[in-house]
Amino acid sequence: MKQIILALTTVLFLGCAHSIHVVHSNPYDQSPGTAEPELIEARSEQGVVLGFAFDTDYVDRAYNTLQAKCSKGRIEGITTQFSTSLGFLNWTNKILMRGFCYPVSKCGKGNCASKWTW
Repeated sequence: MKQIILALTTVLFLGCAHSIHVVHSNPYDQSPGTAEPELIEARSEQGVVLGFAFDTDYVDRAYNTLQAKCSKGRIEGITTQFSTSLGFLNWTNKILMRGFCYPVSKCGKGNCASKWTW
């Protein structure tokens, strides 16, 4: 009987859960064009132990990584997914950002960033 209780307690304390909290979507460009976009994504995480989080710029880090992947173009249709993976006395906040990168070479003459605002 003690072994069964010990096994159940161990499973209970070692179990984990995952939760998606928010998915935010940015509007897409409604103007037709000839540019073929590339799907880009960036991920970042924040570890939290007993409610203490020291890495508070993980969202900025994901956004900067997304921008770096499309440095010579414009990003449209950004979606941001905020989720949490729960453990025993700790959890991990996760950010996943995805967007479509329209390269400058396919945007026509000039810089795409000067034509569109986001």
